[in-house]
This record gives sequence, structure tokens and C-alpha cells, in this order.
Amino acid sequence: MNTVTVIPAVRVSEQVQPEFRVFSHEADALQIDVLRGGCILLGCTRKLTPGKTSVFRYSLKGAVGDVELRFRFYRGEKEVETSSAPYQVVPGSVPATGLIDGCWISICHWSEQEAVFFNSELKKMRDEDFERHIEEMSLLGIRGVVIQNVFDSSHYVGRHEMTCGSYDGRAFYPSGLYPGRMPLAARDPIEAVLRAADRCGMHVLLGVGLFAWFDFSEQSLEWHRRVARELFQRYGGHASFYGWYVSEEIMGDLYYSYMPHSAERWKELAVFFREFRTFVQELAPTKPVAFAPNNVRFHLYAEEWKTILPFVDILIPFAFARDPEHLNVVQMKQICDECGTHMWVDMEMFREPFEDGLVPKTMEALLREIRQYDALEQCYGYQYTGLMNHPASRFSLGGEPAKELYARYLQYYQARRAAWGYGEKQQ
Repeated sequence: MNTVTVIPAVRVSEQVQPEFRVFSHEADALQIDVLRGGCILLGCTRKLTPGKTSVFRYSLKGAVGDVELRFRFYRGEKEVETSSAPYQVVPGSVPATGLIDGCWISICHWSEQEAVFFNSELKKMRDEDFERHIEEMSLLGIRGVVIQNVFDSSHYVGRHEMTCGSYDGRAFYPSGLYPGRMPLAARDPIEAVLRAADRCGMHVLLGVGLFAWFDFSEQSLEWHRRVARELFQRYGGHASFYGWYVSEEIMGDLYYSYMPHSAERWKELAVFFREFRTFVQELAPTKPVAFAPNNVRFHLYAEEWKTILPFVDILIPFAFARDPEHLNVVQMKQICDECGTHMWVDMEMFREPFEDGLVPKTMEALLREIRQYDALEQCYGYQYTGLMNHPASRFSLGGEPAKELYARYLQYYQARRAAWGYGEKQQ
């Protein structure tokens, strides 16, 4: 097995050195070439230790535009395998690309109240409709997909007595682990999403969850192991399978303001992510683990987070826009940098307040917010489903406001590519 995972997956600013994670059972060297039109623009060689994952960064500055990454594995002087992947290097003076690099999607949203404008339509979508959903997303230049969760569960930490054996959640796919099923028209929407993402050159983080919100107990850990193993067995062969997303979320201040729980429960997260990451690396050595807490008071609990983050590959925090006067992006990124964790952003694409359901922000508000995250290498939106929708879609996923935002963002994306001199070529 020879595998390479690049973080970020498909697109990066020229100011960022992407990370390469490489695993091989037999190769002892890797040659990376950056090509355009068959001509080599950049290249480097790195030594490998067979049977272990090698991690390094490499600058792609000087190769702005649509390029190809070619990976050649060697055992001594003998080339044992070659593979390649499209990549995009965006010109600019900041780490951010200025685009929505990825988005969450829902198979079925966890909150009927929040999803009042699209959940009933989601339940009508068949496998082919989910494929089209991803294809339409791809037209916007969105290359990353985060599946919010693959099981539905309404439980919260400390308010249930479930074990792995008594779990009563409902699966969004044909799970062999638990009998409960969410009533959906689609038979296997996870397979449909990955199949479409394969065709579109997109990358998918599988949402391993939901056991129970904010729950990182021993039973939750074992449940996540079982589900991750099944997901890998069913879907791990897809080219678009990029890694794992733990769906449970948590507050930036952990359990310190979440009574009546003991604040000391934060220690469970350190054990959970250490053990879960070790487990999934045995399944797929180079695939990252991602997690999305909110940002509230996160930096005030830096010491606690520094015991957790070394086992989280990508942190994608949310809720910055809810309290812009206490923006702590810089402080959070410094903590992540110290721990070797990539920090992206989970940009909420809905208007505030949202008591009556999620409604898309205006394009002007969306662009203003994107600029707040210039220091981060990737901007992921929450969420595509219900907040953007192709104007020709036969499903009313968010109504006219979602179609309008889709159309206006498409214009923005195309204008950006033209300004960079990329033309209309799509990866």
C-alpha cells in the first residue's frame, strides 16, 4: 500500500506550505513533482521509512495556478508506483484562498426547527439526487465535503444511559451494526455522495456520529470505533474518502460552563481523541481526524486544549460571527500551531438570529465574513445543504434565498478565477 494525503486536499494559497502525509509498506523514497502541461515546475525527494507514516511540508510557491502533483515511490533505484492528483495554488498575500474551500452537507438535519426550510425535502431525495447535490456543489469550486453525521441521535452527554449495545440512534445508510433507520427515500446516500465526489475530484470527511452530543465517554469511544470500522469497510475504497470528522462537537470552554457536569470531564476528550486517532490510523494511516468545537472562550482554556489537540489533525471551529467583538481567531491559531494542528474555520452561512430556521446570509455579508479568516488556510461553510441550492434544482432546499446565494457566489467564484488568469477550466 502506497498512500499520500495532502492537507489541504485540493487548493491552497501560495503563502501556505501544504502538508504531505505518506505511507508505504515497501518504498524508502518519494519523488514529488509539480507539473503543468507535462512540464515540471517544482520537485523534491523525501526519504521514507517502510511501514511508518512520514509527514513533511513543501512549498508550492512559484507554481501558481492549476497544477498536477505527481508522486513516484522508489525502493532503492526501482520505481514501484506512480500516482497523480490535480491541485490548485492560489495567488495572494495571505494564507486564505478567499473562497469557500469546503462545506458541510446534511443527509438529514438533526434539528427540525433549524432545518424547517429544507429537511422535508431532504427526506424525499434519492441516491441520484444526492449525487446531483454534490455535482452542483462542485460547480461553485467547493472541493471539500463534510458529512455532518451518519447516525441520528437526540441524546446529550450525561442525560442518557446508552451503551454500545443499547444504542438507539438511526442510521442514514445500510448499517449492519444497529437496526434503526432514518426514514429517507435514499437507500445509501453516503455511497451516493462519495460516488459523485469521486467524479468531481472532491474530498469527503465522513462524519462519525452521532452517539450523543458532547459525549466523549468510554462507551462513545467504543461506538465510534465500531462505526468507523464499518464506514471504512463500506466506503474506504473511494478515491474521495479523505478522512474522519467527529460529529459530537463541544464548547470552546469545554465543560466549564456546561452544568451540572464536572469541569474535569474535559479529560475524556484527550483520551477519546488519542485512542480514536490511533484506531483509525490503523485503518488508513494517512487520513486526518477533524473536529469542530465552537470558539467561545477557547483561548482561556489553552492548557486543557493543548492536551487534546495533538490528537486532532484539523480543528474547524465555529460561532465566530455570533460575537464579533470577541474574535479570537489569532489566539486559537497560535494554540493550534503549538500543537501541530491545522486550524480551518467553520463559517456559519446563516443569518443571525436563527430561532425561526436557518436562512442564508446575503452575498455581501458572506464576503465580509470570509475576509475575517484571512489568517487561516481553509474556509469551510456550514452548510451547503439548505443555504445554497442550484437555481434549477427540483428540490426546495432553502427556497429562493438559497438559489440566489448559489447564483451570486458562482459569479464571484468565476470572477476570481478569471482575475487569477485561470480561465474557466475546472478541476
